[in-house]
Amino acid sequence: MSSEKQRVITAAIGLPFLLLFLWLGGAWLAGLLVLLGLIGGYEYCRLLQTTRMRQPAMWYLCGLVYIAAGFLAFYGVRVEEGTAWLLIVIWSTDIAAYEYGRRFGRHKLAPTISPHKTVEGAVAGIVAAIVLGSGYAAVVMGINFMAAFAVSLLISVLGQVGDLIESHAKRLAGVKDSGKLLPGHGGVLDRFDSILFASMFMYLLLKMLRR
Repeated sequence: MSSEKQRVITAAIGLPFLLLFLWLGGAWLAGLLVLLGLIGGYEYCRLLQTTRMRQPAMWYLCGLVYIAAGFLAFYGVRVEEGTAWLLIVIWSTDIAAYEYGRRFGRHKLAPTISPHKTVEGAVAGIVAAIVLGSGYAAVVMGINFMAAFAVSLLISVLGQVGDLIESHAKRLAGVKDSGKLLPGHGGVLDRFDSILFASMFMYLLLKMLRR
């Protein structure tokens, strides 16, 4: 089976599953995020162990705290009823950046970290996130359009930064994916890299907007 078919099948199964737990919230979502956090932590430790140089204990601690904080913040975003906004921004960024960059990308964004990412794709992702994210936040959530615009822009950029952070860790380890749990997608960190980093800021921004 081709990698593309695996991606589609995994997404068709995993996405409804994730959305169901987001809808249920509470202990259901908390349990899922704890499980994902444990798997993500295991993947991160494996990445450090496969690097050529022995890593100090502090790198293990910092990475595990980062993963735990990211999933905790994601739960907080759900409590603040901003999950749909966050996912619209992150997913529209990823899809637009991939599709536009694959077709029209000419300038490498970070060739030493992630050689397939392009400046054109990154900009396209930001534009898509602003259009869809700010539109959703303004119309559905009733947030001031300028605030929705600014938050969507910032979260889109931060999501791409989170993606590059994980790509850099994989580059140091010399591997393509953080794990093999999700066929066609890689591991937990491969799917939640953007969300983990962006969630920390999204939670704080939502708290500010709710005042």
